[in-house]
Amino acid sequence: MKKDQLFKKYPNDELFIKIIQSFGLQNLNDTRSFSRKDLKILKTIENIEKLRPELYECYLPCKSRTYLNELNEKNIVTVLRQILKTKDYTINSREKYMRGEKFIIYCLCPLEKKKYNPIINLSNENTTEIIKKPILLTFD
Repeated sequence: MKKDQLFKKYPNDELFIKIIQSFGLQNLNDTRSFSRKDLKILKTIENIEKLRPELYECYLPCKSRTYLNELNEKNIVTVLRQILKTKDYTINSREKYMRGEKFIIYCLCPLEKKKYNPIINLSNENTTEIIKKPILLTFD
């Protein structure tokens, strides 16, 4: 039975926990962050390689060829993001510079925190007056 565009069946809880632990996290409520450099130290690629047969059973064949072949630090973060979405979680990422080197820092967060919650409510009458004012752009 097809579940969605990626999975023919969702990963079971046991596989889900193994995947999260291979990233150095304990569970979904773990607030620690990680980077691609951390994944090299934790040997996350090797751990995901061991779980690949179980992941092949979950993914649709065309998607498993795309996401599970030639694994690297970038691909496995994508795989984690896809699997987290089955539990209504995602990965929040941000850039950080340390000693002149750029890192992308990842952490888990619930999907509802990632939703867009605008500061300006467009249904409010005051904001529509602001929007109707003409905008003038000048270039030097």
